[in-house]
Amino acid sequence: MKILTNLAFVQSRVWSAAAESICADGESPDEMGALRQAWRLWRRRRGADAVVTMGARASLAYGLLCAATGVASRQVMMEYFLDIPRPESWRWRFKHALYRIVARRALGILVNSKGEIESTASRFGLERAKVLFVPMYSTIEKPECVEDNEGIVVSVGRTLRDNATLLAAARRFRAPLVLVVGKDDKLPEPLPSNVELLREIPLEEAHRLMRRAAVVVIPLLPAERSTGQVVVLEAMALGKPVVATELAGTVDLIASGVDGVLVPAGDAEALASAVNHLLETPDEARAIGRAAYRRIAATGSADHRGRAMLEAVAALAAR
Repeated sequence: MKILTNLAFVQSRVWSAAAESICADGESPDEMGALRQAWRLWRRRRGADAVVTMGARASLAYGLLCAATGVASRQVMMEYFLDIPRPESWRWRFKHALYRIVARRALGILVNSKGEIESTASRFGLERAKVLFVPMYSTIEKPECVEDNEGIVVSVGRTLRDNATLLAAARRFRAPLVLVVGKDDKLPEPLPSNVELLREIPLEEAHRLMRRAAVVVIPLLPAERSTGQVVVLEAMALGKPVVATELAGTVDLIASGVDGVLVPAGDAEALASAVNHLLETPDEARAIGRAAYRRIAATGSADHRGRAMLEAVAALAAR
């Protein structure tokens, strides 16, 4: 089948070989802007069995252009993140109405967690069969089981992080916590004495930090959209035991007690207990880290996701 896309998924040779990109060599979709991406997709859509659009703005612009010109979009939307509904705002209602038009004309939507299937279908009034889950992949190309550690707890991330619960739990951690947040993220003060705060560090530095960790913690706020999977997958790819909030996204990646540990949302006591247990039982922590590494080594590559995307797009096109 012929796939046209604005997605620059060069990490996957499988995807890149099967999909025709509108990006010229060395060109980034972000540099083009949503309107130019939509225009290129629209001009080159003829003959495509599916047009895979990445990003909310580009997806909306392409879908509306197809609707305005009366042509079938053959669109598969990706990375549309469900925002918080604001029915009291006419701007939100108008934007939601436009996305609903585009989504209902599309072949379907690919989401990053099983939990988002129901919420996405409900938001746009779609059949459940038009929303498919495709697992994410680890950005660490060569997984390695790093069992040595410096006895520290590490937490990295920005989007929808529950740092209030993390810091409340950290007061009971029996180890130092290194917390990495965005440059403008607000945190409860004062910080516990065992917390070292870092802001906006490069990806390579974050990976080096996780290599030093005895435990990696991903505390998340409940939301319709999933988040935190990238850090979960990176930590697992390094063979680190992960303690994460049990929510959409993390439940697809972690079998609690086997290759990670899941704790209830907002429960500082459970979070502290899980972290301290792994710190105090290094053999169990190593076993969980090894299981995590094996899982990502087997199913967490970019090509694994690329194949899953191609299968999902083909299934939607066949409908």
